[in-house]
Amino acid sequence: MKVFARREPLLVRPGARFDCVGDGLCCSDIHAVGALSEDDCEMLSVISKDAIDRHQGEDAAVMMMRKDTGRCVFWSEQGCAIHSQLGPNMKPTPCIQFPYALTATPVGGRISTQHRCTCRTLGPLPPVSVEAARPCLLDSNGELKPEHVVLDEVAWSATESVSFAEYSAREAGLLSALMEGKQLTTVLQADPFPELDGMTWSDVVDELLEFQGPSRAATASRWFADAIGFLVDRRERSEKVRPWADAFERAAERVVEPVSPNEVFGDWLADELWSMRWTHYRVGDAPCHRAPHCRLAGHHDALERQRLRRRSGDDCGCDRDDRPVGACASRDPGVNA
Repeated sequence: MKVFARREPLLVRPGARFDCVGDGLCCSDIHAVGALSEDDCEMLSVISKDAIDRHQGEDAAVMMMRKDTGRCVFWSEQGCAIHSQLGPNMKPTPCIQFPYALTATPVGGRISTQHRCTCRTLGPLPPVSVEAARPCLLDSNGELKPEHVVLDEVAWSATESVSFAEYSAREAGLLSALMEGKQLTTVLQADPFPELDGMTWSDVVDELLEFQGPSRAATASRWFADAIGFLVDRRERSEKVRPWADAFERAAERVVEPVSPNEVFGDWLADELWSMRWTHYRVGDAPCHRAPHCRLAGHHDALERQRLRRRSGDDCGCDRDDRPVGACASRDPGVNA
């Protein structure tokens, strides 16, 4: 019997939280805010002739960012001018949808969230709800618009495919372990930094370092280059500016209780798993997509253990957990293209 993907009922991952509290990282040039539809561009051009930008060599239109602040031209300390003066429904489509995304599956539409702002990542935020997310996931005809579809066969490994029901049962344990924020590297079973086809990880580092300029996106690219370069080649650090600093400092003003980096990282990985966007990749390619996350998760684990030892006065500077820091812990599923 053929199984079709369904958009409803809408399903929320337990533990996912979000509220817009104005930290503003999502409205910055740490990423391109787009792509804007033709309707978005027409509406924005009426509001301001300086609202739209098109990057050289790209057809897609995106929101214009100010050169002095690196933020959207409609953003201020008081928030979004379009939202406050014209109403939330007048914002461009990408802004309405953020941070939500929808994946159609055999049992309903999975609502996931993108961790591109501290409003999603840090603090005592309310749980994500179907009621809040649904209006953000509708197209111009009022229909739910999934960005990805998963059918009944899910590749669990390069040699094993399982039904969606069986996958969901296995996934539940992984999600629970990730949300605990403990020993993240034992949750995802994939070797870090596998051999790449046609290039090396050093080549990846070199490409990331070529992203020059003062934007947050360029600076973040160099940060990732530094992280990978240190892990694979022990390269010296090149970037010292924190492109997300202002948003995190805003978040620090409202976060009363310290937050474990492992819990933040585990929450993000849980959303990536729940969204099933990784099924865009072939089985052989999937480890290349997620292994760096796992390797960096290992370093988060080590730093967290060191922090706890320092607080207890029991820090000799060694990592007493004898498991390999880079040993990843969930099978890295994927599907054939």
